[in-house]
Amino acid sequence: MSALRFCVEVLRSGTVQGLGLNGQPDAWEAKLGQGYVDDVRKGRMRRDFGLVELSFLRGSEGWQCIELSLQIHRLAMGEVDVVPNFLIGKFGKFESRIKFDDLEGMLATEGIHLDRIGDRIQEPHARFSIAESGAIVHVLTVEAGGVGRPGIGDVWSISVARDFPRRAVPIS
Repeated sequence: MSALRFCVEVLRSGTVQGLGLNGQPDAWEAKLGQGYVDDVRKGRMRRDFGLVELSFLRGSEGWQCIELSLQIHRLAMGEVDVVPNFLIGKFGKFESRIKFDDLEGMLATEGIHLDRIGDRIQEPHARFSIAESGAIVHVLTVEAGGVGRPGIGDVWSISVARDFPRRAVPIS
């Protein structure tokens, strides 16, 4: 239940252990370690720690984090270095999947309600939002394909973004 507890914490706070959208790249490195890949293009940077992925825009005051995402589907890949050591130290070994029903149930016990974003009828994901933390949960509505891959009802990813109000509006 370590991955589940971690996700609940992120969904409650909109942060990873207190570090959120105000965090600079060096603060993220200090928190999660040096096991990341940077993809920098035209004033944008994606910093990929495996499970945790960040997007930055370069502004007049340096890099500004515009999105924090948890790539939950990567846990099913079974790669050793997907979860940063800092998080393993805090939460223990992460399970390979998170069922949406389990996540929703644990959030409900903490008084946190998910709102369904009524769109993407033909898409492979259903979306749910938490306005208080600015988070969106993406849940698979189709099989991802292959043994050991996430399936229907599994959480695919979680994102916290500066433009949450725009993203949380149903797409018509």
